[in-house]
Amino acid sequence: MAARHHAFILAGTGSGCGKTTVTLGLLRLLQKRALRVQPFKVGPDYLDTGWHTAICGVASRNLDSFMLPPPVLNALFCEHMQQADIAVIEGVMGLYDGYGVDPNYCSTAAMAKQLGCPVILLVDGKAVSTSLAATVMGFQHFDPTLNLAGVIVNRVTSHAHYQLLKNAIEHYCSLPVLGYVPPCDGVALPERHLGVNYRQRIPRQSAIMA
Repeated sequence: MAARHHAFILAGTGSGCGKTTVTLGLLRLLQKRALRVQPFKVGPDYLDTGWHTAICGVASRNLDSFMLPPPVLNALFCEHMQQADIAVIEGVMGLYDGYGVDPNYCSTAAMAKQLGCPVILLVDGKAVSTSLAATVMGFQHFDPTLNLAGVIVNRVTSHAHYQLLKNAIEHYCSLPVLGYVPPCDGVALPERHLGVNYRQRIPRQSAIMA
């Protein structure tokens, strides 16, 4: 476990659920509260770290447990936290997706346990109600040792819809629902592949996120 720092991991149910977009919003929000924020990304993805860096002006760092042994990775994390008040760590793929079928190898969940960080789970609220509680419960009970601290719901169509989802999740899962993100045209980042030149999009997206 790394030395204690103020940090949390934003994990998702899978790729494409909105992790990067919501991470960027959280980075901007924390900066507006005058906090020194250090962004990280689980795994080797350099595109998401590019977005992090553009949004908050601090170089985002990769936390790649496939390439780095735990002592080195922990030291890297602690080094970059020296000048920070809080770290926002974006997960990779789904919470338990790693190398092969072992959820404790190279996954976001494994990184959370290694660093001792709480996890906020991002779930998709589009076209669903109480069934979303079953999804959250599955992630919650898949590894009861994981510190799953709360839930954020993406693509919620109205406040009434949010209240329905919040009530279901908090009733059946006993987890706090921390907030929601409505569908926002022009804010969601387009799907892309490693190697694609995305830098021309950064100024426009940064202006939107502001």
